[in-house]
Amino acid sequence: MYEGKYFKLLEYLKHKQDEIRLTITFSEIEEILNFELPSSAKKYNAWWANDKTHSQAKSWLVAGWHTSEIRLGESIIFTRIDN
Repeated sequence: MYEGKYFKLLEYLKHKQDEIRLTITFSEIEEILNFELPSSAKKYNAWWANDKTHSQAKSWLVAGWHTSEIRLGESIIFTRIDN
């Protein structure tokens, strides 16, 4: 189980299990989390890597999603892992 800083994103994504692809804007992610994303999230694709050693990535990986398209400063497309 993951209970880190990005847990609210995990909860949000778990409630989207009927979706296959999901686009979420940076501002929507910040609203879900109730805090501003770090500047590195807006500047570097690597921040969004599907790497379990990153606490933010654990939130979407544990929820059954991976990042599939990154539009820095705009939006992220998540895709269900089992699809």
